[in-house]
Order: sequence, then structure tokens, then C-alpha cells
Amino acid sequence: MAQEEVHWHPDSTTGSSQSQILAKDVFAGIVTSLCFHNETIVLAGHGPYLKVYNVQTGSLLASENVLPANRIHRIVLVPEVDLIDGVESRRLAVYGSKYMSIIQLEVSFDKASISICRSFGPFPDWIMDAHWLQNEESMSKSYPSEIAIAFAHNYVEVYNIEAQTPQRLYHVQCQVRCILYSARFFGTTLRTLTLASGTVFNEVHLWRVSEKNEDGDGAVYRKLVGHEGVIFGVRFSPDGTMLTSVSDDRTIRVWPLTGDAERQKPSVIFGHTARVWDCQFVDEYLVSISEDTTCRVWKNALLADPDNQQGDSDVDCLACWEGHIGKNVWSCAVSPEHAIVATGGQDSGIRLWSLLSIKRNKIDSEADLACMSLPKDQGSDYIRNFSLIKNATFVVATNEGRLLKYDATVDSGTWSYIHQDPDYRNYVMMQHSACGRIVVTGSIAGHLLIASTEGRFEALKYKVHTQKIFAIFIEPSEDEDVFYIISHAFNNEIYFHRLDFTETTKTTFKTLYKLELPAERTTVVSVGLAEKNGLLICGSRESALLIYRLSHIHQEQDDSVRSIAPSMQLRRSHGRETVSSITVKPQQTEDDITFWTTGRDGSFIEYRLRNLLKDAEGTTDENIETKLGVASRGDTITETKDLVLEKVYRNKVTKGWLEGAVYVDQELLLLGFYRKRFFVYNESKNFEMISVACGGAHRRWHFNTLDAKLNTATFAFIRKELLYGYIRNGDNSINGTFGESLLQENYHGREVRAIRFLKYFDENDDDQPLLFATGGEDTILRLQQYMPNSNAKFTTLSSIRKHTSVIKNIECSRGLSTLLFTSGASEELRCWKLQAKRPLALSEPMDIHCLEVATCPLVSEISETRIMDTTVHAISPARGLHLIGAVYSDAMIRIWMFNEVTRRFSLIVEGTWHAKCILQITHIVMQDSKGHDRLLFLTSATDGRIALWDIHEQLHEVLDKVDLETDPTKPAIKLSEPSYSYQAHMSGVNALQAALYRDKNHMLIITGGEDNALVTSVVRLEESFSAVGKPHTIPHAHASSITGVNITGDTVYTTSTDQRLNVWNVQDHGSEGASLVLTTAAFVDVADPSAMDIVKYNGKTYAAVTGIGLQIFRHL
Repeated sequence: MAQEEVHWHPDSTTGSSQSQILAKDVFAGIVTSLCFHNETIVLAGHGPYLKVYNVQTGSLLASENVLPANRIHRIVLVPEVDLIDGVESRRLAVYGSKYMSIIQLEVSFDKASISICRSFGPFPDWIMDAHWLQNEESMSKSYPSEIAIAFAHNYVEVYNIEAQTPQRLYHVQCQVRCILYSARFFGTTLRTLTLASGTVFNEVHLWRVSEKNEDGDGAVYRKLVGHEGVIFGVRFSPDGTMLTSVSDDRTIRVWPLTGDAERQKPSVIFGHTARVWDCQFVDEYLVSISEDTTCRVWKNALLADPDNQQGDSDVDCLACWEGHIGKNVWSCAVSPEHAIVATGGQDSGIRLWSLLSIKRNKIDSEADLACMSLPKDQGSDYIRNFSLIKNATFVVATNEGRLLKYDATVDSGTWSYIHQDPDYRNYVMMQHSACGRIVVTGSIAGHLLIASTEGRFEALKYKVHTQKIFAIFIEPSEDEDVFYIISHAFNNEIYFHRLDFTETTKTTFKTLYKLELPAERTTVVSVGLAEKNGLLICGSRESALLIYRLSHIHQEQDDSVRSIAPSMQLRRSHGRETVSSITVKPQQTEDDITFWTTGRDGSFIEYRLRNLLKDAEGTTDENIETKLGVASRGDTITETKDLVLEKVYRNKVTKGWLEGAVYVDQELLLLGFYRKRFFVYNESKNFEMISVACGGAHRRWHFNTLDAKLNTATFAFIRKELLYGYIRNGDNSINGTFGESLLQENYHGREVRAIRFLKYFDENDDDQPLLFATGGEDTILRLQQYMPNSNAKFTTLSSIRKHTSVIKNIECSRGLSTLLFTSGASEELRCWKLQAKRPLALSEPMDIHCLEVATCPLVSEISETRIMDTTVHAISPARGLHLIGAVYSDAMIRIWMFNEVTRRFSLIVEGTWHAKCILQITHIVMQDSKGHDRLLFLTSATDGRIALWDIHEQLHEVLDKVDLETDPTKPAIKLSEPSYSYQAHMSGVNALQAALYRDKNHMLIITGGEDNALVTSVVRLEESFSAVGKPHTIPHAHASSITGVNITGDTVYTTSTDQRLNVWNVQDHGSEGASLVLTTAAFVDVADPSAMDIVKYNGKTYAAVTGIGLQIFRHL
């Protein structure tokens, strides 16, 4: 531990000349540290980058690589802030691993700058905590010059960091010599400094740094014993009277540090479902983060019961914030005024949460609700039903048949009379238009009463049913004075009406259709209308979706009522639970319809409905047979001759019921009930926005909001014949003092195993957005767009969870349309169709849809068989025929054909030769003597051998056959021996790439293996294959196993688990073959790099490396 071991380290990992060639562009990785500078500015440690965000505007003010080749584990602020000409200046330290940098931060509201004052390292041991120390002799000094550092082997050193090299002033080793998993200082000077050491022996040790025993070691004065796992985090309360510890045993323990240590017990908190990483004190609360991707807020029970006489009593979780995906929330910070909590996850996302919302957005008391009772002159009458026509304005139907309007926007509330009808005594169904301009009520005798809430026309009453009306739905039209009303009577009689009051003196009401129901029991409880397409979507209590084509809806019709049957039905869309609501996304054109359904199974589903009839008036064929699909048997696409219904996405968000959805400000808000509470869940940003205790879902209720932040919103419900409302009038924002809750875009939450760049429109067209698809351990297929001007420099366009296990491979192919093929564990191979529109500008997100087309049949005897790699070639684009070469973990090689027209996979080739797990497959295409594509496949396995397969003649013969799909799992060709093979590596070949070389009659093969070697081979392509020279091997091309190789021209890119991106140049040696020469290298800030892809775009080469995160380099 000599002083000379600590030295200055430069701000570069590859040298200045190399860093000018490989420029780091996009980075997504673990957010390991967060810290608030003030209530507006938050600092984030994102890999090696220190980022400065304004939480009110959501803008990134500054970003700097301050800790090269390391992660920022913690940001330690100097308490004092200098204010000069409106600019705040502050000193801070960041550390990670064995390195530390001293930073000067200057920040205003919309600008920030980061300057590295000094960088130190490597220190002799891992840094566990750092703490600025005040010099007792000069307490007035602006910036302290001394810093205490706790190391992983439980010792502390104090350094003076003003010098060019740090001077060690003090050293003390704790008497307990053990490895630490966590440590935290408390105190301001060396004399008062205490360290809490979280040991590997499941204990927390407290010892004073300045006090030594007779052996010269720091003496432990208290041991906190009770955890059953290693200690991952410790925190002191601001006054030092309490300490929290979190552990591998999934508990949080709050220890009192004053009084009788023997008599006092810790408060033990259970609740997290995985390991807990940190917990800190915030007033009367505790805020914790965990591997289970949640941030939770708890009541600090020790404040009310300092001696913890009640023991391990249950502590209520006041809030559970679930915004991150995958696993692990790694960092957490609380603003100085204790209003905002920021969290950073393994998914690269940074989210903001309002501590004020614990009181403001969790409504438990009737004191927070407005109670609206009828005027006293109404006697014993009471409210039977109501409508929320706009924020804080209600229309109520009373038991005596009155319709009254109540305006709660004024202080005392005002009542006004609308209408009265004795036919509506004792029973009334009620619905209002989304704009709130009309209210429709249904009677027990089958009457519909239509009333204007604005007094535009006198109330209209029509006899439309013979029995009592069960439900009423109102859908708007393109004309603001025209509405469509659907009425459902008790005998399953459903009518579709049009109301037109364009001319107030001549209001018209016409019944257009009678909706026939299918033979299966069906009770319609929800509807959605796509007027431009003339389609009505209905949801039932029996979990069915019905789709009706409303032919001639826009044309004048005679007085006859047309009976229409559903064109399509999908049973069990939400299992056996009710389809509680249907929300149609507003349409800009007559293209495909996107809509969402919610169900009482706690889930919502996104569908896309493709209308193949561009004429919205529809077909004249009245005898259309209803197409039946059953969701529970896996039907994701249901088709008729003019409609295609595709299930895009499904997600379960609650154990209770989802009862509705609202699409506002481009965000989807889900409305539901769990136990006795109503909640609003923001699906676009993945968090619960508000929760109101109302007694449960079995009551009349309505919700309305004017914005996605619920600044102006109302939730109202009836309880015990009284109308209650929780009303926001724009003066109490749900977010408190910040704008958007998502500060930094998230990526995958787990390891990524596949990445592929996509150019949707034309490979040679650079005037288009650059897209890339990724997949990994979280089973999610994500489509992302490169956005160089945004905070994260990329944005997620679509996230699809259809795979049941890891996605290992993604390939793109162009035929009749653009297809993606994804594969991975459990022998899953899926085909997706991409559909997109060119955006108006490259800076705008692309509107793209990724729809599942087909799933490859399973052929292996063992269900756990993995598809290790795939390669795809469109062998006949005009016919929509694609060949997919796939290699399996059971040593099988299979080549499938996919037919776009029939949407079916057929097995063409099958065989085995390696007799080991096959790791890679690729192909090259050249012309044969007949002008056909000569398709050559190459495979590699764990035996280190490379095999070349030339079966192009058999393939072309087979493709001309028409009976391939009669038995899609019976291969037409059996593989036996490869055309050429050679030994390349001593063990597994993880990376394999090939390209035509020289005069196109040669092939260049580059392989990377588990043995860290990079091998270059040249093969002559003739009737018989032969090697040109010997394979050229670079035995230590990387310091660890090579995971990715890409060839572009004479340049080769490789990456490895050693976190390096190496760039090589191909050297041609004629008859001796070829070799590689290293030209440049860069450190990759992504851990566990497992996949790489290359693309040329706007004259530059982009190299993307992904693993636990993503980094994209520009090769200039």
C-alpha cells in the first residue's frame, strides 16, 4: 500500500490518434450512480460518462467521459456551492473500481459544463466509499482538500488531492480483516469520522477511523448482527442516530444507534422479491431499490417506536414504483427538498418519481373527495346514475326520473334542471358522449332519451326496444354534430343509431343496423368505432371480440333497418374474462386500425386491424360467414377475405381488473381496480399515476382527463347513494416539480444477444432513418432508431414480447415485403413483417409496425434444443421465397424455406456432421455457370472446425417442386459430408464471417474462437474447393474469447469479452493466402459484449456492440 502506487491516469484508453478514428457515439448501459445538485439539476453516472440533466425540462445539459474504462459507482459532492453571475460552481469526486476523478461542475438552468481537475488511480484496492473532510483548522475554506477513502479490504486512507499526485496523510486498518461488500462514512472531520462496514460475514461493523487500539488497528465498537446474507448497502440517517442495511436475504433492517444497544432491536422490513441494493432515509420515509426492478417507499417505524418494542411488525409499503424493465434498479437519489426521487436501472433508463405523490396521489380519506348530494328541495330523492360530461361537471339521474346538471368548478357547486320523465323512475341506464354535449338514458321499458347538456335542443324520446335497456354506447363521428348510438337491450337486441342535430330545428334520429350475435353466448359490454373504415368492434362479457362491417354508413339510407352479422369473431381474447373496454387509436388516414382492449384478467392487448377494402362503404355481400378465431389456442392472426386482425402486444399490469383505457397526448392510460382501490396506470411510461380508495369496481364510476399528466382530471363514483369525486383543476400536478417522468430512454433490462442494422427502404439510400433490431435474455424484440440529436441518441419504436426464451439471432430479408427472422432457445424461429412510412424528417421517429407472420414448426425431440445461429437469403424475392439456414445445439443443420404467400415454413435440408454443438452459420452467394445463385453455406462448432457446404444444385431442383408444404417437417435433402472442411481453432468458434475475395473466385473466411485466436483463411471456389496457403492465426488477437467478427471490404472488425473493439486490415499474400494487421482499437464500455453488427451510413461505418448495454462507434 505504498504511496507511489497511486498516480495520475490520462483521459484516454486507446491513445489520441486512435480515438480520432473510432469515435464513440451511442451508449446505453447501467446507470450506477445518481446525485442531485439542487432541486432542478440531477447528475448521473452512466458507465464512464457523467451526465447533467435538468429535471424540469428533461434536457441533457452536459455529458463527459470522466472515468475512462470504468463505471462511476458513486458521485460525492462537496457541500459548498459557489454562485458567480448566476452560475453555480461545485467540486465533486467520482469513483469506480480503483480510479477516482475530481470534477469541477458549473451549471445554470439551461447550461452546464464539466471539467476534469485531476484523475487518480489505480489505487491499491477497490474503492467502497469516499468522503470529503473538513480541516478543523480552516473550516471556512471553499473546497476541502482532503478526502477519506474506504477500501474493499476494510481499511481507510486519507489523501490530500490538491497536489499533482495524491499525498496519503493517514492510514488505518480495521481490526476485522475481511472483504467488504459495502461501506459508508459519517462525519465531517477525521476526528468525528465513523465507518459502517458491510461485511461478507453478514454483519455491519461500526468503527471510528481516528481511534486505534494497542495494535494500531481501528477498533470495532459495535456489530450489527441479524442479516442472513452479505450486506449490499448501508446508510446513516442525516443525524447519525439510525442506520439502514440491505442484504442478500431480501430484507431491509433499520438499526437504532443511540441508547442501549443490547436492548434495542432493528426494524426488519420484508417486501422486495429479490436482493435489495440500497435504502436511504428521507424524512419519515425509507426509500429502497432492488434487483426486482422496483423502488419502494416505506414508513420508518423506528421514528414512532424508537425502541422497536413491537418487534418485527409488518411495515406498510407506501409506494411501489415499477418503471424499469428486466432486472435491477442500481441507483437512487433524493432531491434536497425531498420532493423527487430519481432511479437508474440496468435498462439504461433514468426515471423520476414524486415523493409528494405518496400523499397527493394515494387518496385514502373522504376528506380528499368532493361529496355531491342532491339539493334539499329534492326531498328523499337520491342519485341512481350519473355521467361525467367534462372535468368537474356532472349530469345525474335521480330515482324519481330527474336529470340534473351539477357544476363543481364553483366553490359551493351549482345544480341546474335538464329534464324529468316518470318512465325513468327506479331504473335508468346512462351514457354520455366523449365531448359531454349529449347524454342518453335508457329505461326499463326500452325507451331512449337524448338530452343536450348545452340546451341545443329539447330532450328527444324514442321507443327502440321491447325490454329494458342493458347498455348504451356513444361514438363520435367526423361531424361534431353527428353521433352514433348503440343500444343493447336485455334480450340481446342491439341496434345501431345515428343522431344528427346539425340543424337544431330538425334533429334526426335514425336506426341504421341491427347487430346479429353469433351462435355462441355473447353479451356485448364494450364497443369501439372506426368510422373511416366503416368498422365496429365489440367486446363481450364472455371474452369475445366481434367485428362488424357497417356498409354504406356514410350514405343516405332508407328507413329500413339492416341486419348485419359479424365479419369476424375472436373468442377468449382475455381468457374467460370480460373485455371491459375497447379504445380505438385516432386515425389520420384510412390505413390500418390500431386499437386496445382491456380485460378483467388484468391485462390489455394491442391489436392491428387491416382493412383490405379501401372503400369504406364495404361489401354488398350480405351472406358473409363469420370467421372464428380462438386466442387461447394461440391464434395471433385471424383473417377473412377483406379483414386481417393481428394481435400485436399483450401485457398484464394488475392482479385486479382493467376496466378502461384513455389515449391522450400520445400516451395510453389504463384504468383499473385492485381490491378496493381505483388506479390509473401510464402504460407508455410504466408507472401507477394515482390511486383512490373507492370501495371497488362494483359501482357506477367515470374518469376524465384533459392531459396525460392528470393535471386536469376527475374520478367520480357512487357510494351509498352519494356521488363522490376526486377533482384536479390543474393546480396540483401529479409530477410535482418535474416535467416528464422518463428522463433517459431505456434499453433492454437484461443481456442482449443479437443486434442487426436495418435499412427499410433501400440498402443504398442513406436519406432514411437508420434502424436497428435487438433481442436478448429478456425475450423482447425491440426496434430502435438512431437519433443523433436526442438525449439518448436513439429511440425505441416498438417492443414485442412473443418469444418465450432468449432471442439469440436476428436476420433481415427482402422479398415481397421486408421480413425479420428471430430465433433462439426452445427451438423458436419466428417470422415478422415490417411495415413503415418514411418520416417527414430524419429527426422524427419512424412509424413502423412489426407483425408476426408465422412460427416455424418444432422438429427436435428435445424441447430445450436451442437454435444457435441463423443466416437468411431471399432466393426468389419475386415469389416471396426465403431460405433460412439454422444450426442447433443438438448438432443438427437445417435449411428451411419460408413462403411469404402461404406464410409457411418447409424443411428443405437436414443433416449433421460436426457431432458437436454448432455455434455459427453463414453464407455467400455467387453466380454459377447457368446464371443461378450459387449458394454456399459455412458452419462452425465447438470442435473448432469449419465446414463448407455446396448444395446449390439440389436446392434449385427442390425449389421447383410444388409439394414442399404437404409435409413441412420432412426434409427433401439429407446432408452427409461437407464439400470442404478444415481445423481453425482449438475449441469453439464463436464468430464466423465470409466474403468473396480477389476475383470473386476466392472466398475470405475470418473466424474468432474461445481460444482468443483470430484465423484468416482463403479458399479457392472452383468445382472442387481448395485452400490458398495455410490459415493465418493471430493466437492472442484478444485477451478473451472473441464474440463477434464483421467484414466490410478490406476492413475487419472484431469484439470480445475483453471489452475491446479491434479494427484490422486484410493483407493479401498471393499464393500464401491472407493475414490481418491491427490498425486501431477502442475500449468498449459495455460489459459482456456478445453481438456486433456493421453498417455503412452517410459515408461512415457504424459498428454496434451490445451485451449488458449498447455502444455504437463511428469509424471515421
